[in-house]
Amino acid sequence: MDLNRVIVLDLASLGMGEGPDANRFNSVNADTIGHLDASYADRVVVPTLIDLGLGNIRWDNPLAHIPEVSTSRGFYGKMCSKVNSASVNSGLREMFDFNASTRTLSIFDLLARQFNNVSIIASFANYLENQNINNSVQVPDDSKAFIELSNKLNSQHDGFIYCQPPELKSYAKAKDADGYVRQLNWLDGKIQSLCETLEREDLLIITANFANDPTYQGQQITREYLPLLIYTSSIEHGRSLGIKRSSGVIASTILDVFGLYDADTMENPSLLHNLEN
Repeated sequence: MDLNRVIVLDLASLGMGEGPDANRFNSVNADTIGHLDASYADRVVVPTLIDLGLGNIRWDNPLAHIPEVSTSRGFYGKMCSKVNSASVNSGLREMFDFNASTRTLSIFDLLARQFNNVSIIASFANYLENQNINNSVQVPDDSKAFIELSNKLNSQHDGFIYCQPPELKSYAKAKDADGYVRQLNWLDGKIQSLCETLEREDLLIITANFANDPTYQGQQITREYLPLLIYTSSIEHGRSLGIKRSSGVIASTILDVFGLYDADTMENPSLLHNLEN
């Protein structure tokens, strides 16, 4: 598999159900996708995410209206949060930082130092603002995020593009489940268009760096499993990736694509071999 560009689409706040340590974070019974599925029934319309394997992630606790598919277009799994904190920045650090031999680095900085093209499209958190790259675009809403993503895909033909549409997390923070469902449906259509534009050398990773169940009152961030969907048009069908101990597998996988992964020094495994075998 010959890959030269990675796109991470971070649907921040989209949780996959109560994590194993939810009791430590006041998140018992939190379940973003499960509560939306149960409360909004057929109003949750996400055919693209279903096709990529979103329903398959919940094989052990099936969703009524987001079904499993017998053959998924994407690779699917879920990840635990490992950091002993509940904040947006800690979720980003776990996902994109890694321990090198001398200190902790972010993949944004490392890839840029190695002369790879790196772009960030987001409304921005402190962590993202502090990355030492030149190609960063601040966006006020999801429409602008996808316009900028389309522009980047047309102009940046290799390297790493990170895009975090901001509206889902805003609806979650406001505890506006109606708005959350509408926006998730809208995003699903954009994801379909995105998949149609990708080249065979592209790897798309859809995830969330934190969860926030909009039906769970009183909590701004809920401790849940995080989604992991991986798609490349060079592979016709995906399969299960299982449950990962940390979202740090995303950083390792991206570094592996660019030949920078070191299994001896990096704590989290790369998933690239799971896609190839």
